[in-house]
Parts: sequence; structure tokens; C-alpha cells
Amino acid sequence: MGASKHVLMVLGSYDQSAHEGIARYAGEQGWHLNVSILKDFQLPDAWKGDGIITSLNNSRALEDFICKTQVPVVDLSLWRMDLPLPRVVVDNAQIGRLAAQHFLDLGYQHFAWFALAKNPATQLRFRAYEAFLHEHMQKSCIRLDTYSARDAEFLGKNILELPKPCAIFAKSDYDAAWLVNLCKDCGLRVPDDIAILGADDNPLICEYAPIKLSSVRYDLKKIGYLGANMLNQLMAGDAVSPELVLVPPAGVTVRASTDLMAVSDPVIRDLLQHVHAHYRQSMGIKDLADRFQMSRRQLEIRFRAALNTSLRNYLIRFRLKEAKRLLLSSKATVEDIAAMTGFCHAPHLSHSFKKYFNCTPVQFRKAHRSV
Repeated sequence: MGASKHVLMVLGSYDQSAHEGIARYAGEQGWHLNVSILKDFQLPDAWKGDGIITSLNNSRALEDFICKTQVPVVDLSLWRMDLPLPRVVVDNAQIGRLAAQHFLDLGYQHFAWFALAKNPATQLRFRAYEAFLHEHMQKSCIRLDTYSARDAEFLGKNILELPKPCAIFAKSDYDAAWLVNLCKDCGLRVPDDIAILGADDNPLICEYAPIKLSSVRYDLKKIGYLGANMLNQLMAGDAVSPELVLVPPAGVTVRASTDLMAVSDPVIRDLLQHVHAHYRQSMGIKDLADRFQMSRRQLEIRFRAALNTSLRNYLIRFRLKEAKRLLLSSKATVEDIAAMTGFCHAPHLSHSFKKYFNCTPVQFRKAHRSV
């Protein structure tokens, strides 16, 4: 076995989960992982080693340090795309699309966006969120960050003027928590008046906010692990793809801040509550029409008017969303998951899954499981 590799971890934007993924890979490979600069973030004057794993930010000192190094470097951020470094990052555009889909599934008609800071990830999430809303609802979203995001008085006035109920996607859980407190100060109810969705699914923020926060989740441990694996290849002299490696988010963790139907039609709202409670059971459109005492055509017209999609499509997507959750959170077989989510059998689930997500349930589980 060769000598232990000396690797420097210098995360300009520190995240414990990314650190855990890097540390796990380092342990498997027997690296000497240098994290000595974490406390004071004093870059070493002279460091000799084999590789660096970083997440660049707006620090000029960190940029200069990385540019001067003569060892392989892997970046876990998008801040400095002008620097020719291999990178592993979350798919920020997909985060924006997931956020939009979550609000559409809940029946919202009014949408807004908020971010405390502007950076490349912010722009990617916002653009994808806005584009998805426009494509699927011909709706635009109101930007709440165009003047001064930290001006609480100005922002509070704008939030009070939003059409209600309104769904706000915040760039991160930190931003979402800031909004929850502001809404509380303004006398607005979350989620009754304002639904708020964050991203990153940080339990220390989401679970302890005044209103527990829904959030788009992704696996930073996996990003750290894959980044360390890429660095290992570079240190071994192997070529790596110059393409940006994007790790897709896994879904939305629903908590109290978006746990409310925003559909104005009371019959459709009751129907959705019934579907959410009984989706495991066999039910068709005729069954639902009979239950709610209207013709199938009348039900389909009212449903499409309320949610801009067909009842059949909504039911399939809802069941598939639950199937995705079970694929990630349990060790149940595809056959068992099909039975638990209202599909006739495993082939039916697999066919629908591939049609909507372009992969089989087994492929999805393998691609998204924690490394």
C-alpha cells in the first residue's frame, strides 16, 4: 500500500454534512485529512500535500491560495466557475423546479421568491423556479429581493401586499426561517396566508423554527463523498470529466410551513384531502366522482380549473411522490412499495415511474442512496 495522501480540506462555505462525506471517504482511503484551519480560517503560509478539496466563495485570499497551489483541487461550489476546476455540486435548477412543482401540487395560484444574498446558486434556483411556473401555469412570481432583502420594514410591507394565499420559495432554510419570523411580526399566518418553502433541509433550522419549515432536500454528505472520490482520481493521475457533476435533489420534506391546501374550490379541497388520506387504496376517477356526487366530466373540469392538471395525472404523481419517499427512506421491495402506494403491481409502478422520471424505481434508489 502506498504512502498516505495528505489532503487539505478548506471549505470557504462550511457545511458539516459535506465535511462528514469527505471525512468518510478519507477514512476509507487512509488519508491524512488536514482540517486544522476550520476554527480560525487562517490559510497556511506554506502547506505541502497531495490535494485540496474546497468550496470557493467570495474570499479573494482563498482564491489566491487555490490558484497558486500545485496540487489537484476539487471544488464543491459554483462561486468561481471562471476557474478551470473539476466540481461536484447539487443540481440547483432541479431544486427550483421541485419547489415550483410542490406549490402547484398544493393548488397555489400566487407565487413569490426570496433570497437574502445573490450568488450563482441563488440565480439558478430562481430562474428554474420562475421558468417552471411560467411553463406549467403561465404564471410569473413576485420577487421580494429586488430592493434590500434585509430591510425588514420594506419587505414586511411588500409581503402584506402580496395576493393571498401566496407561496414563497426561499433560496435556503436560513432565508425561509427569516421569512417565518417576519410573517409572524406582520401578523400573517403561515401557511394559511403565506406558505414558505426553503432548501437544504437542515433539521437544526427546519425543526426548530417557530413554524416547522418544509424544505427541498439533497444529500451534502454524498456531494462531499463524491468530491473526495474525484480528488482521489486526480491524485492518482487519472483523467476526470471536465463536465460539472450535478447531484440531483431527493425531494421535498413537508412540514408545517406548507402543509395546507390552497385550493379555493371546497369540493376539490375535500377531494384532495381524501386522496391524500386514501391513496394506498384502489380508486379511480369514477369512484371519486361517485363519492363527491357529480359526473366524471364535471369533476374533471372542476379539478383542472383548480389545479391546472388532470385528476388522473395528479393521482399518479402523488402516488409516485410517495413511492420515491419510500424508495429513499425504507428497504421495502418495489413490489411492497407498489402495494403501499396504490399501484396494481410492481410492473405498473415501474412503467409509471419510468414514464415520469425516465428511470426505474431500482435505478432511482441506486442513484439517490447515500454513499
